[in-house]
Amino acid sequence: MKQIIFNIEKLYVDCIDKHGNCFIIYWVKAELFLIKFFYSGLVFCDAEGFTTEKSRLKKIKKPVINGSLNFNNKFLKTNVSLERTDDPIIRSLYKDSEKNELIWNCHHPKALTEIKYNGNFYKGFGYAETLVSPLKPWSLPIYELRWGRFLTDLYTLIWINWKGKYPVNKIFFNGVEYNDAIFENDNFVFCNGMYQLKFSEIQIIRKGNLSGLFSKMKLLRIFFNRRFMKTVEIKYKAKTTLNKNSVVLSNDWSLFEIVTWGKLK
Repeated sequence: MKQIIFNIEKLYVDCIDKHGNCFIIYWVKAELFLIKFFYSGLVFCDAEGFTTEKSRLKKIKKPVINGSLNFNNKFLKTNVSLERTDDPIIRSLYKDSEKNELIWNCHHPKALTEIKYNGNFYKGFGYAETLVSPLKPWSLPIYELRWGRFLTDLYTLIWINWKGKYPVNKIFFNGVEYNDAIFENDNFVFCNGMYQLKFSEIQIIRKGNLSGLFSKMKLLRIFFNRRFMKTVEIKYKAKTTLNKNSVVLSNDWSLFEIVTWGKLK
């Protein structure tokens, strides 16, 4: 089979307000051979836990990314404005034998965010990152990914955890990296157990597999293998407590996800 030329650039933006209204917004440019595809999407979960989704396959100009980020999409009926408060974090998360790299550019670890959606205004802490990769997602030597963020006035905590042949275990806590997190269902600890992030009232924002995403792009399905199409993604929001040596430091909301590919043979 002819080798698939693959490149992807994915912008992810989120925000959750004090009531639990949360937004997840995507801008994606993907290249297969010499064909380019564009995708934009919105996931909105209100304070009561009701989720609505919108998506579109149409070229939309990429937002300009610097200290601020503005994303306006008439189809999604959304205007988003972020003002960065923390320094960016950039890491190469994986490099294959041909030196192709998956670059994680967390350009807005924490941002003051305002969103206008369907005529209503929402304010809260937001987050934005861009993934850039020439690697086919199903070629990554992992079978489970955990990602999340917890943002408050004083604390910025982001985690990336991969399980598989190439494990990754990174915590970024106020700009300092730790690599010793131990995860359980409703909490994790890091820094030799000194810090704990504990989740309560966990709600599923969205659960689905990628075959559903590609229902609008049936022609593209022939390029992706079965393992990739069966990928299951679950997004959550939860009330969250940050503890240090069992003493509460802060309470706020977390947004996080678990993505499962299935184990490699």
